[in-house]
Amino acid sequence: MGKIWIRVAKRLDKLSDKLVDAYTNLQELFHTGWKKSNESRINELKLMLRAFNRSPLGVIGAMLVAIFVIVGILGPYIAPESYAAIYHYPKNAPPGYEGLLLGADHYGRDLLSVLLYGFRVSMVISFVVVLIGAPLGILIGLISGYYGGIVDEAIMRITDIFYAFPALVLAMAFAAVLPQRMTEILDLFPPLRDLFVFLFGLRPADSGSLGPMLAIVFAMVLVWWPGYTRMTRALVLSVKENVYVEAAKALGLSDLEIMRKHILPNIMSIVLVMVTIDLGSIIILEAALSYFGLGAQPPVPEIGRIIFDMAIYLPDVWWGVLYPGLALFIVGLGWNLLGDVLRDVVDPKTRRSIEFGIREEPIYLSDILSIASYLIILAAFGVGIFVSANIPGLTVLVIILIVMLIVWKGVDSISALGKFRIGKALSIVSFIILYMVLSGYLQGLLIASVIMVAGLVVNMVSEELRPEVKTI
Repeated sequence: MGKIWIRVAKRLDKLSDKLVDAYTNLQELFHTGWKKSNESRINELKLMLRAFNRSPLGVIGAMLVAIFVIVGILGPYIAPESYAAIYHYPKNAPPGYEGLLLGADHYGRDLLSVLLYGFRVSMVISFVVVLIGAPLGILIGLISGYYGGIVDEAIMRITDIFYAFPALVLAMAFAAVLPQRMTEILDLFPPLRDLFVFLFGLRPADSGSLGPMLAIVFAMVLVWWPGYTRMTRALVLSVKENVYVEAAKALGLSDLEIMRKHILPNIMSIVLVMVTIDLGSIIILEAALSYFGLGAQPPVPEIGRIIFDMAIYLPDVWWGVLYPGLALFIVGLGWNLLGDVLRDVVDPKTRRSIEFGIREEPIYLSDILSIASYLIILAAFGVGIFVSANIPGLTVLVIILIVMLIVWKGVDSISALGKFRIGKALSIVSFIILYMVLSGYLQGLLIASVIMVAGLVVNMVSEELRPEVKTI
């Protein structure tokens, strides 16, 4: 994989360099001399982006996050139908019914449309929580770490009080008691209410649901700021002992200028990594609160609430839980992959290991076939989910696949048998036998099974060709 990815990374390097140069030129237009005075920072940013480009997981995470943001912004506009189109289809209609890609929920709404609206709700809530909670925690942490003494002691004891309660329990408590107060505030400020109606992509008629939704936002801000306060305080305690901070004090700069110009810029990279990882956690916590009946109320679409409403119909209506749960999983995975790689990139030591961890080598035929085999297997799962719609049968098929892999690798690990490809042959035979025995559970999965076996055969061929020196 590294042999191919290094070439992809080089193309990404050109793109990231152009983006940095464009940003630099834009700054130069408004601030003459900015490029020259910040040349070292510009070069450092290019190095960080190049290190990031050499991490496949980081790029995948960034792509997942970009898709989430784009769908969150455009979701209400590209949704086939409105989330308010209740009982437009039969209750819990399966995927494929009258062209429904993901089926219908228990309100008879197109599940795909509901999820597209739900992405907007989750995106806005997560961003608002971070935009309020992170600056609040950073500001308090700066004050605590910089001044120390009784100020630091008082702030840390208040922070400890918030940490004494489990985050989910504390958020549930605030989210349960605040909706009425939030609704009253919105009634006093109609422009603010209209703004949130637009941000969440709701109909004006559903503005009454804003109170519970903003209660969740306020509750999560109260839960999240202590983490940023502790992190910022720890960083400030380290940075404020540096020589350049002491020199700034000797020059007579005010405490505000020192914190703003000399301390905050040197800790922001680590804080931004924390923000990135937290965004995934916020989305999951918000879905959990909605699952418990807090926050958005029907018909307002929210992914956690959809899972809560559809869970009572399991296992018959599996699509009502599988697709929303898969959406949450992918979004959370994207933010965490992005955050983990950014954490390594901002650290110069780990950044060097990423930069030199992938060596440029020729691309062999076996590398291409190996990647193709995994894509074919993924295609088999796609056929099983979207065409056959037999999730229990697909689970049985996965078990058969695992048995096939165990037979293949286990037998071939014995050198006397492996050189004759006995393991590969037995694995294919075992797949055929198990499919025939369990065919009653695999209705409609013949095509998916054939595609899956084809993918495994391609993987076997790639393994056989691995020692070859022929290149593409």
